Amino acid sequence: MNKQSFICATTCVILPLLILGCKESKITIGDGNNNTQTLEEISQNIDTASYKGLEDVFSNSAHIESKSKPIMLIFAKNNCTYCERLKNDIAKDSSLRNLIKENFVSYYINTSYSKSHQVSFLNKNMPTDSLALTYQLEATPLIVWVEPNGKKILSLQGYDKKYFVSMLHFIEEKKYAEEENFEKRMQLFTQTLK
Repeated sequence: MNKQSFICATTCVILPLLILGCKESKITIGDGNNNTQTLEEISQNIDTASYKGLEDVFSNSAHIESKSKPIMLIFAKNNCTYCERLKNDIAKDSSLRNLIKENFVSYYINTSYSKSHQVSFLNKNMPTDSLALTYQLEATPLIVWVEPNGKKILSLQGYDKKYFVSMLHFIEEKKYAEEENFEKRMQLFTQTLK
């Protein structure tokens, strides 16, 4: 075989290989036991273990909405002492538990995990970190109350049971409705503590 025919033979063999490919198909991700859909379902529900025993108080935050009651968003994380105190107080105090259940649609959002939240009043589907940024999360717990249309009522950074319960009653009694401005609502609330 001369040099010219070798090049031609090599070219003729290589070119057909260059046009070979794989048919495009749906790619699935798995952990060896579960497919993509199952893993997505697991990630959407992984945070529910954070409020185990309080499922009657907190709804799954995958879909956040309320038709008529104020919404209470509790931003928390794993290994947060005050987040645990808050949950323990709700679990042990039946009057506090009932106050929340009867007057609020409540969501416990564990920022240690990421999931997708369909927030009806924002008309958005957003990941946990974006939702936390929307309410300027700096430390946990952060408790935010909003009206069903999304208008911010009040917020509480940190946790003190007496202060928290006072705020729940203030909102339950709709005393905040006297003021439209968020900052002035906070001032109105602090005046009721005196």
